Amino acid sequence: MTTQAADVGTNWSVEKVTDADLPALSGTLAAAFFDDPVFRWWIPEDTRRAEILPPFFRLVAEVNLPHGELYGAAENLAGAVWIPPGKQPTEEEMTELVPRFAHATGDYAERLFQALDLMSEVHPTEPHWYLFFLATRPEWQSQGMGSVLLRAVLDGCDRDGSPAYLEASNEGCKRLYLQHGFIVTGEIPLPDGPPLWCMWRTPRSAQECVAHR
Repeated sequence: MTTQAADVGTNWSVEKVTDADLPALSGTLAAAFFDDPVFRWWIPEDTRRAEILPPFFRLVAEVNLPHGELYGAAENLAGAVWIPPGKQPTEEEMTELVPRFAHATGDYAERLFQALDLMSEVHPTEPHWYLFFLATRPEWQSQGMGSVLLRAVLDGCDRDGSPAYLEASNEGCKRLYLQHGFIVTGEIPLPDGPPLWCMWRTPRSAQECVAHR
């Protein structure tokens, strides 16, 4: 699930997120996804969504920080949560995480787990880089940060021959990922809600990389 930022070629600085960055990163993710259609489906009430998203994203960041693949651009005005190949939670690990996410999301935990179960059913089994979340603060969108964050990992995918996968949660972000070599491979219809688009990226050859610069 991701949110958009257009590629205008700006040379924003990208750094790996540390423990000290987690409040800023989780705040950015919460602000960026506040009006996202999937998150509105998950938590329809604005007040409750504003209360739940910051601790939810803080937990997401804390759980995935040990993988070393969380990135921030322009001092965390934009951020990305990547999960490298082989680091997706096991069934046992998910069982341990469920109570923590239930506590963070309260009375909306059931709908969250419903969405995650649907996502898990179609998640690729081939080793890949998984973009769990990418977001730019609303007032800084369309200035190139999202594309810079994508290239921080996708350039390595191209060098190493590794595919990447994500679920896009709105039309704008879907367009962004299409620009970076992802293709739509399916849809996840949420019950009485908007779709999530499954998107897969095959690594580009060196010649293709030059052509898309």
